[in-house]
Amino acid sequence: MAQTAEDLKAQLADQRETLGRDFEAIGDRVSPSRMAQRRKNAVRERWQSTKDRVMGSAGSAGEAVSSVPQGAANVAQGNPLALGLVAFGAGLVVATLLPESKPEQQLAEKVQPTVEHAASELGSAAQETVEQLKPKAQAAVEEVKSSAQDSVQQVKGEASDAASRTAEQAKN
Repeated sequence: MAQTAEDLKAQLADQRETLGRDFEAIGDRVSPSRMAQRRKNAVRERWQSTKDRVMGSAGSAGEAVSSVPQGAANVAQGNPLALGLVAFGAGLVVATLLPESKPEQQLAEKVQPTVEHAASELGSAAQETVEQLKPKAQAAVEEVKSSAQDSVQQVKGEASDAASRTAEQAKN
């Protein structure tokens, strides 16, 4: 059944539209600003969930604000570790949401060449180790292979002998 030019054009248009949506989705997925937004939303959701579990969710904003001191006191009395974890989590959230400070950026710039150099040396050392171990690994493989072949030959011989004995016993 032959397709008409119009059918082919319609199929191409559909495929273009599908590819366009796919490329948009990929672009959205790898966009740094969208990644940061998703990360921020995930942290915010985790924070809210943890806070609700530890302190309970309040019915209204007014109740929440007025009950925070009492709730914190109750939590601290009942489980000070939980309060510490919530405070630690709040600190992490604030740290991820705030931009880097100038001293942090300067420190990162100073440390980066050292880290890159160390990573390069580590990569070289790992490559050298691999090169040193390669002949030993190949020798071990050959030894196992040879041992397996010897075992196969031995089993074949024993099986042949056992078959011969069984045949002899059957004749007798």
